[in-house]
Amino acid sequence: MSLHKIALLWGCVLAAYHLSANATDHSAPWPQRPITMIVPFVAGGATDTVARLLSPRLSATTGQPVIVENVVGASGTLGARKLVQSMPDGHVLMYGGISETVLIPQGTQSVGYQSQDLLPVAILASTPVVLAARKNFPARSLDAMIKLARTSPMKYTYGSAGVGSYGHLMFEAIARKQGIELLHVPYKGSSQMLTDMASGQIDLALTSMPSAIPYATSQMIDLLAVSAPQRLTGWHSLPTFAESSSLAKEQIAIWGGIFAPRGLSNEIALKINFAFAKVLKDEDLRAKLTHLGSHLKRREAHAKVRRFMTVRFDNTNHWREPPESLTLLAWWQPCVLRQHSPFAQELTGLFEGS
Repeated sequence: MSLHKIALLWGCVLAAYHLSANATDHSAPWPQRPITMIVPFVAGGATDTVARLLSPRLSATTGQPVIVENVVGASGTLGARKLVQSMPDGHVLMYGGISETVLIPQGTQSVGYQSQDLLPVAILASTPVVLAARKNFPARSLDAMIKLARTSPMKYTYGSAGVGSYGHLMFEAIARKQGIELLHVPYKGSSQMLTDMASGQIDLALTSMPSAIPYATSQMIDLLAVSAPQRLTGWHSLPTFAESSSLAKEQIAIWGGIFAPRGLSNEIALKINFAFAKVLKDEDLRAKLTHLGSHLKRREAHAKVRRFMTVRFDNTNHWREPPESLTLLAWWQPCVLRQHSPFAQELTGLFEGS
């Protein structure tokens, strides 16, 4: 099971739980005033770009202004924490992804919230992950990169959007599986990371396709491989992970969705869900998101969401099934290695006192 599927299941489990547990107020109007959409990363990155494409269309749909607010820091968790502390009336939302909503809160107790405090009301799109490299990096493929790193431990660097982010965890998972060592350089978001890569300050990164496209099309960075199941339209020369010998069995994708604070009523959650379903019917928006490498999600029927309740968690929020692949290892690393590795100490230490 891919990390994307795991995270999507987890999001749907949370949604089903909250939509069944919260009391419904059939008289609750929404929206009654302007809506704030939190973006937990810096302006200019993929998360911010998508949020700013969504906001004017949500405003047109609801008849209320939608204000995008960048709340930056601690790998996206400051934005998520602000959402959790907001009134659960549907007027403060967050466009977020797997790192700050699932991976980090499951990996450390120091962020000030749990995944269950975030109510996913709409999963909008998924996107493949791409291996990006600075210009003139000596390896020109995924396999060549791994071979090069194996012969020169700690010589090469990789960047991420922050400690505990999907780019951090996935690269650590690859490093562990392939027996390589690279130096991690965390940033406050993908745009800062890719700007530094374009200037040659870091060597590598695993990032979303929407984040990488502007830099790649401007020939500021190179793309070595993409995690899509087949080569992407418009990027026929970019090989997939499946074509490599190192990660042939791995399919990795990340998703973006709309989150609200826990405690939102059923009716308002459904109104928000339907509002974004209407937003995603906009053909211009669909074309722009597709150009950015995103795959738009269909609105899930309630019966289908309920079926995801068969996915089980134990009391410590670990998956009951043991990890068997790179993607599951990326999920498990912060949980099972918290007391036992420099990586886990880095993750936990960052958030203590934040």
